[in-house]
Amino acid sequence: MHPELLYRPGLSLSAAELQAMRLDGLVFEVGDAFLPADIPETADARMLSLAPHVRAEHVVSGTTAAWIHGAGDGRPARCHVRPHVQRRLRAPSDPDVVLHDGVVPPTEIQVFAGMRVLTVPATLVDLARSDREADARTWLLALLALQPTQVSPAIDLLRARERLPGKRRAIAMLESCYDEVTRYTS
Repeated sequence: MHPELLYRPGLSLSAAELQAMRLDGLVFEVGDAFLPADIPETADARMLSLAPHVRAEHVVSGTTAAWIHGAGDGRPARCHVRPHVQRRLRAPSDPDVVLHDGVVPPTEIQVFAGMRVLTVPATLVDLARSDREADARTWLLALLALQPTQVSPAIDLLRARERLPGKRRAIAMLESCYDEVTRYTS
């Protein structure tokens, strides 16, 4: 998707003009931006809508990564990121960005629109281990409903890690959510 198809309030059109176009059915909201009504909402479009919040050394994680992968209708209130570099990062100045600890290995990174996001299995692991978000389980269920075949790779990721706090609880959470999602589809 070409970045010029994504309209941000205040650049070429004001927020009021974009809202009027939305009411007329010409555009629809994607995160903090708008897309023309005839362009599908893809992972690239969702990722591009986060561009003002995500720096080059960030990997989108947690509930925000679940949204990038197609879970949920609207983006989470705050953008969750983790570093992919071994150096210490300064805290983001953007109040809508939450920087979490833990460097992401390259095998758990996927690129959309030139920016990094956790892979689906890594996102499932991140959500299953998440105590920081009250609605992490909701996002986990939504992502599993879209990608139920990714639960095994996610559990394998957890089992391969040594000395990981909350590992057993995260595996139990993934299995429980998977059972809940597939209960009526089998």
